[in-house]
Amino acid sequence: MKFKRSLLLAAIIAVLSGSTAVSAQETTASTETPWLEGVTIGPKPTELSPVVPMKIYLENGEAIPATLTEDIPITLIADTVLFDENPPTHANGVEIPNPQWSRKPAISWFFIDWEKNKNTAASTTVDLAVNQMIVTPLNPTGKGAISCHAGRKMRYDSTEPGKTRGTFVNSSVARDVQVLDITPPLCGLEISVQDGKSGIFWVKENPPDKYPLPKLADVHLSGALVVESEPDKVITVSALELGQSMVVPAEQAAITVAADAILSIKVNGEDNYKLDNGKLKYGICNGAGGEPVPVSEVNMPEIKLADLKIPESPYLYIDASDVSGNRQVLYVPLKIK
Repeated sequence: MKFKRSLLLAAIIAVLSGSTAVSAQETTASTETPWLEGVTIGPKPTELSPVVPMKIYLENGEAIPATLTEDIPITLIADTVLFDENPPTHANGVEIPNPQWSRKPAISWFFIDWEKNKNTAASTTVDLAVNQMIVTPLNPTGKGAISCHAGRKMRYDSTEPGKTRGTFVNSSVARDVQVLDITPPLCGLEISVQDGKSGIFWVKENPPDKYPLPKLADVHLSGALVVESEPDKVITVSALELGQSMVVPAEQAAITVAADAILSIKVNGEDNYKLDNGKLKYGICNGAGGEPVPVSEVNMPEIKLADLKIPESPYLYIDASDVSGNRQVLYVPLKIK
């Protein structure tokens, strides 16, 4: 009896498995959409929606170079039939009956940074032709692209007499580029001492994205080691040339510590692309400007002033480079009371 039941069960499973397989094959070959009742999607669009080619190039007609430089604008031109007097007459091999433009073209330009997965829309206040745009890559990248997308509405005769249908003609293209880095790092230090007081200084490019070079930056300082009576106050030293000789004048700001202080030092390092951590140096040096002359061991997270021969003009310094070779050397006066 158990044997007969097993045979019957196996037969039922075989039948169900076969019907399921047939059903799956039918569903695969069908254009039915079971998740939308009564809706059928054909293999090709029923509406005529032309997609036409586009070319983009420099305003002088030359090809877009594979390598650009950050903050340097380029003027580009888009070439597509969307700007022609008459719309296309065919789409996907099908003739478009009596096509006519019904709107002006809409166009947008983007710079794509694939490394950061970020798109930046290009815009300009300069009066340009509709198919032109000034594109300024603001950040360096090893893998980027300039893209252009355009669309224009048109109408054409319907199969119903006396009626028309509307559709859009679309066009787009992209060109791969890389963008060179010309901005030095923006690095500072955070100093704290054993009694809990601290001071910090950091750097901000100002104005941002400046070109032509040199770039300028502001150095901001704050903390009890900067202004003991107002530790939350921020002192700003403006318009220093961002580069290899950034010196904060002693009359404007300084880090002030006791002669027997033990300095704990942390780096706050920034770069608009990639820092070269292998070239990072910081500590205490003699004087400011030119190449740093260290009086403390380089890159020590803790410095005991009592163990040093303090020079007449001590400075805290940070020397930072990025992977493109741009270098920043910042000197901040160190006052010892």
